[in-house]
Amino acid sequence: MIAGLDHVVLVVLDLERAVADHRTRGFTVIPGGVHAGGLTHNALVGFADGSYLELIAFADLERARGTHRWAPVAERGGGWADFALLSSDLTQDVAALGELVARPPEDAGRTRPDGLRIAWRAAGLVPPLPFLIEDLTARELRVPGGEAARHANGVRGVERVLVGAREPRITADRYATLRGRGAPEVEVRQAPRDGVVEVRFAR
Repeated sequence: MIAGLDHVVLVVLDLERAVADHRTRGFTVIPGGVHAGGLTHNALVGFADGSYLELIAFADLERARGTHRWAPVAERGGGWADFALLSSDLTQDVAALGELVARPPEDAGRTRPDGLRIAWRAAGLVPPLPFLIEDLTARELRVPGGEAARHANGVRGVERVLVGAREPRITADRYATLRGRGAPEVEVRQAPRDGVVEVRFAR
């Protein structure tokens, strides 16, 4: 079953600059590390509600072209790219979702700046639906909490994800299947291309 929103993904072109910008805006930002394969690296903004914002940048965008689902976002200059739902049993969820699964479960991970390797398994759904993620190591090793989830600007979590869709009725019907498995509510609106168009934060 789906345990709720895991995180939202913001693709940036310069990770250091994005970290500095978010800190200026009152967010506590934690370095995340380098993903397996070395193609991307990230920084994290944890929230009191248990979700987080992932700032992610490509180390080699040329190598990512045509292979990474978020490369087109970087090619457009960055922006909202995706969101993830936390699964308590990815195998069960994938079986239940059937044709909505676009990419079968794959193991992934990253190495934190302190050298700790963390791991998870993820499955992609038909765009602009989110992807599902299940931790293989403890979630608290992946997600900032405690003082790291407190922010000077008072943000406590993600209030709403707005999803753009070329066929909003179809997307809304598909997302209803996820809602039936525990997914949080999102807003689906007409858009010229599929993908996350806005994320609203709660204070």
